[in-house]
Amino acid sequence: MRYYPIFLDVRGRRCAVVGGGRVAERKVKALLRAGASVHVISPEVTPQLAQLAARKKIDLTPRAYRSSDLGGPAEARGKRPRGVLLVFAATDNPEAQKAVRKDAEKIGALVNAADDARTSDFIVPASFAQGDLQVAISTSGASPALARRLRQQLQLTLGREYRACLQFLREARKQVIANVPDEAQRTKIFRKLSGALMMDWLGKGAPRRSTVDVKKWLAKVVGTE
Repeated sequence: MRYYPIFLDVRGRRCAVVGGGRVAERKVKALLRAGASVHVISPEVTPQLAQLAARKKIDLTPRAYRSSDLGGPAEARGKRPRGVLLVFAATDNPEAQKAVRKDAEKIGALVNAADDARTSDFIVPASFAQGDLQVAISTSGASPALARRLRQQLQLTLGREYRACLQFLREARKQVIANVPDEAQRTKIFRKLSGALMMDWLGKGAPRRSTVDVKKWLAKVVGTE
């Protein structure tokens, strides 16, 4: 396994996207959905990126990339411990791509080069979300097209019923932790809650009714009824 699978919390963290085309636009939109603070550097950008900049959703530097855009070396940034976390090199200029990768390495940021997975610190998987459920698929760069196809198949399998399921499970987990001190018993309850029976209940015609039934069951189990 070449890549370590991980979900990053980028809320409020600085991420830089060098490039202003459609690839860069996709990166920016995904980062914004995750709550990142996004800085785009490019002399030209797509209409949607220009609109995001006009609405102050992203910071835009409308010129060619410069090394200073990512900040100084990590050791010189003692007062800025939360500098740029992720850098995306998404230009059509090989020299610019190389410069971005080199500068990202200097400041200790992780870099994704859209044109070369081999020189990237990380790759971006094909992904989708159903509420709190997030699914990411990677072929380790062997076939991004296959990863997208698998994503489409799973989107059909893991439907919107999982949104309601996970909303309930989040609240149920809080209730169990607050009322069941025994860890082994908590584990048993969590396994029952996430079992196939509950998925079946929530996937059928009357999710409100089934949710009420599960809440009643949970109240009996944890002794809060």
